[in-house]
Amino acid sequence: MEQSKILSISSSGTSITKNTVYNLIGFGVPMLIAVAVIPLLIKGMGTERFGLLNLSWIVIGYFSFFDFGIGKSLTKIIAEKIGKDDSNQIPDFFWTSFFLMFAISLLLVIILLFFVPSIVKSINISKELYTESLKTFYLLVFSIPLVTTTAGLRGVLEAYQKFGTINIIRTFLGLFTFLGPLICLIFTNSLFWIILFLVAIRVVILFLYLSLCFKVDHTIKRSPRINLKLVKPVFKFSMWITIANLVSPLITNIDRFLIGILISATAVAYYGTPYEVVTKLLLIPSALVAVLFPVFSASFLQNPDISKKLFYTGVKYIFIILYPVIFLIVAFSYQGLNLWLGVEFAKESSLIMQILAIGILFNSVAYIPFNYFQGVGKPNIPAIINLIEFPFYLLIMWISIKRWGINGAVYIWILRIIIDTAIIFFISYWKFDIRF
Repeated sequence: MEQSKILSISSSGTSITKNTVYNLIGFGVPMLIAVAVIPLLIKGMGTERFGLLNLSWIVIGYFSFFDFGIGKSLTKIIAEKIGKDDSNQIPDFFWTSFFLMFAISLLLVIILLFFVPSIVKSINISKELYTESLKTFYLLVFSIPLVTTTAGLRGVLEAYQKFGTINIIRTFLGLFTFLGPLICLIFTNSLFWIILFLVAIRVVILFLYLSLCFKVDHTIKRSPRINLKLVKPVFKFSMWITIANLVSPLITNIDRFLIGILISATAVAYYGTPYEVVTKLLLIPSALVAVLFPVFSASFLQNPDISKKLFYTGVKYIFIILYPVIFLIVAFSYQGLNLWLGVEFAKESSLIMQILAIGILFNSVAYIPFNYFQGVGKPNIPAIINLIEFPFYLLIMWISIKRWGINGAVYIWILRIIIDTAIIFFISYWKFDIRF
């Protein structure tokens, strides 16, 4: 059967490596284009307009969160159906999830429309740009259903291991995210028309993803129906994903926020600059676990040994790839920062960069069990860990920054990473008998 063939292919090392490379290209190419294009955008738009464009990019990017974990839930459910060679319910899950994502995001649109004027007023912008910014933010709010449902459709293709196709589209979208505004500048520097162009590209991407979903499973197109009985199993999984998505960014960003409150913006620069550089390495485990997640779901119920083997392989390869890079960062952080940003930055930030780099190595290998738990239907485990640790982490981080400054922040940061990693690997051993 085709489904069994997909599982067999997706479980092979060659296929996983290839799909991971696809993900790295899909994320990496737009990043390189951004480096070249951003100076041209700043020159053409002016600093203030570009700042608002930057804000718009962030807003559009975060709108994918508003699927409330349903997209990832859909990936898991469909991957499990593929693994069990049971595709009869896939159309029902597809259309029910699609409807839920659209309905929830539409409700958010209605709510947020009331707050747009207040949001725009809270941003420090010139009077000349106020009306243009207001229209732009209304447009951004209306784009929420577009972004959330697209994320869900991409999740379906991930379940079918179509990472090559996904990343061709992702690269295309990433390129136009930066090149689109540059093209618009030939005709106008209006932020509203630039964002309208980007939204139009998103519409094209949505229909492209939808046609590809119909192509991988013809029954989806033939059976467009909503089954309300499936709402509960979809929400049961997605609820914990949503909790993790809410708490995890708070834990991730609270250190820099507290440094800004308790010390200064300058201290944030000394801490945040090496942080932004070193955390880019997380692109590597992110690219791998996006491939492994549906395979964990597809294989766990039918052949848990395959999922365990992939767990071991994922941890091993992340460590092998990242260890030399981390070693070089730790060995030459002072020299690198001195060459890049000068002596003052090197003095203040080299130790921060070294500790952050070591922490990223622990954090990267922890990506595997984190996504393993979600893939096998236990998303509550990492979510509960984050919920329990957050208040303690916040309190200890506050005290450490007050007493020891940014060095105190980075020591508490790495301590949390190490404890998290130890806990999540212990649970892997205790609950799933995964041994090293």
